[in-house]
Amino acid sequence: MSKRNILVPVDFTSAAVTATNYALSLAKALKAEVNLLHITKSEQDNKKAKTNFEQFLLKFKDTDVTINTVVKSGDIFVDIASVAKTLHTSIIVMGTHGAKGMQKVFGSFAVKVITSTHIPFVIVQDGNKHFTTDKIVLPFDTSKESLQIEQVVSAIAKFTKSQVKLVAEKYVDSALKIKASVHYGVMSKQFKEGGIQYDMTYLPKLTAKEVVKFAKKEQADLIAISYYKDTLISFDRFFQDLITNDEKIPTIIINSKEAGNYFF
Repeated sequence: MSKRNILVPVDFTSAAVTATNYALSLAKALKAEVNLLHITKSEQDNKKAKTNFEQFLLKFKDTDVTINTVVKSGDIFVDIASVAKTLHTSIIVMGTHGAKGMQKVFGSFAVKVITSTHIPFVIVQDGNKHFTTDKIVLPFDTSKESLQIEQVVSAIAKFTKSQVKLVAEKYVDSALKIKASVHYGVMSKQFKEGGIQYDMTYLPKLTAKEVVKFAKKEQADLIAISYYKDTLISFDRFFQDLITNDEKIPTIIINSKEAGNYFF
C-alpha cells in the first residue's frame, strides 16, 4: 500500500490555502503526505494549472511534510473521489468560504463531492484558526448509524492523541434514554479498549447550535458527524449549520454506510 496521505482539492483561492495548512498540520500527526489536486476542465488548462501550483507551493516552503501535486482534467464530481481511491487517501480536506459559500454550493458542489466517496471528508472554513486536534466533539443519537463512525474517530484520536467529547441529547422518553445509554456503553467500551481519553455530556437538545456552543466552551478543534444515505436528503439543516458554524470549527463528515472501509 502507498504511504498514508491526505488529499486536498485546490482551486488556488484563500480557502485552498487554509485547507492546505490544515492538512499539513494533520499530516504531521498522521505521519502522512499531502496530495494537492487541481481538476481542470480540459487538458489545455493543465499547463496553466502546473504554473499556478509552482506559485501556490511557495506559501508552504517551510513545511517538512511531503507535498505532491496532481493535475487532472475531468469532472470534480467524479475525479476527486477516483483520485482519492487510487491514492488510498485516508482523509480529504476541502476549504470553503463559510456560510455564504456553502449556501451557494450546497446541493450542487459540496454535498455531491462529499457523497461521491466513502473517504472521511473534512470541511475547513476560510479563516479557520483550529490547526491542532486536541479535542474532538462527537455528537450521537439513538440511530444505529451514529455508532458506526467510532472507528474513524478512534483512528484520528489515536494518531493525534486527542480527547473525544461525546455529546447526546438528554432524553425524557424512557425508551430513547435507554437507547442512548446503550450506545454510550458501546462507544465507551471501544474507546477504553483503544486507550482513548473520552467523557460524556448530555445537552438539553442535540441541535447544531448547542453542539457548537459546547465545542466552543470545550475549545474543541474538530466536530465529527456522520451520514448514511447516498442522497442529499441526509444533509439536513443540522449538518449544514455544523459545517458552516460561526466559530469556524472544522467538521469531519463520515459515511457510516462505509464504516470499516477506510485507509487508516
